[in-house]
Amino acid sequence: MPAPPTTHPGLTRWTNLFSLLVIGIGCAAIAGWIFDVSLLKRIVPGSIAMKFNAALVFLLAGLSLRGAAACRRRCCRWMGRICAGLVILIGALTLVEHISGLDLGIDNVLIQEPARATSKYTPGRMSSQTAVSFVFFGVALLLSASRRRSWWDVVSRALLVCVVFLALANLVGHLFGFVFQVGISQITGMAIHSSLAFLLLCAGLYCARHESGEAKNILFSETSGGIMARRLLPAAILLPLLLGWLRMGGSKAGLYDSPAGAAFFVVCTLVFFTVLVLATARQLHVLDLARREAVDARDQTIAELQHALDEVRTLQGLLPMCAWCKKVRDDQGYWDDVASYIARHTEASVSHGICPDCSKVHFPATQAVTSPDAPAA
Repeated sequence: MPAPPTTHPGLTRWTNLFSLLVIGIGCAAIAGWIFDVSLLKRIVPGSIAMKFNAALVFLLAGLSLRGAAACRRRCCRWMGRICAGLVILIGALTLVEHISGLDLGIDNVLIQEPARATSKYTPGRMSSQTAVSFVFFGVALLLSASRRRSWWDVVSRALLVCVVFLALANLVGHLFGFVFQVGISQITGMAIHSSLAFLLLCAGLYCARHESGEAKNILFSETSGGIMARRLLPAAILLPLLLGWLRMGGSKAGLYDSPAGAAFFVVCTLVFFTVLVLATARQLHVLDLARREAVDARDQTIAELQHALDEVRTLQGLLPMCAWCKKVRDDQGYWDDVASYIARHTEASVSHGICPDCSKVHFPATQAVTSPDAPAA
């Protein structure tokens, strides 16, 4: 299948970068389980660890994003779709285990995780949230790689939104010190680097969808709305996380009580967004002034071209000329000689000479001297 035309070639680099980061996260977690390195299995000591099968599926998901969405070769695209199918299969089987309570034997096939006496969770099994996110991402990737559009696009975007919601909710939970528990059964939550990997996968697929030019989006446009969205969106995502973390940290450290923390959060949000909106408005104002200057220059050029075209049309029309003195009448009714009329309406300059016929009539002696047939003296 030939690759679609590229309208945003820079997005391909971002898609490749996000896929490589996800592959690196998966490989690091796999190495952590093989060599028993706790830092690679869980980013923060005491937090939730990424299971070995989850790390393996992240490796497949990164490869699927690299192949099905970013690579231009047909074989790479098919390998990416196969990897996406494996991602869906493993996630779906894990969901079946969570729903039915069965053990299909896929949790500890390659790496055996020791069971803890105080743990109520199945060793080696990823959480239901992680499994659902894998299924949703795999389906969204296959739908995006398909030639069919219309409602498939809507379903793909909805699945990506669900994955982003689950990943952000778990990331905020880790940031604020609680476990986001929404699942089917045996809820263990999502690891920190699992949440980050899902966000990278969704960002990579989002860039790949718009890199082909088939999906139009304001975020990548050069309009005023696109510029404002690119400036405000990162702040709208990161600022509440940062301020919420500072509020929770200050409350736990005893720096202020809960009402003071809420006031701190509100005041900082108001100040930051006010400054950001004013800075964005200033940039849009400068862009609008430049656009107006360009429009004025364009209108002036059009007017000059129209004036030149009118003059050309005047010269191409029927010119009234006096039958005796050979003067030309202009549009205002004034009579002028031909040389002045041409010089005023065109860029040509008129020089004077004498044609051979007039030379014979008015200067016959000169003509007889210069004639080659004249007899020699």
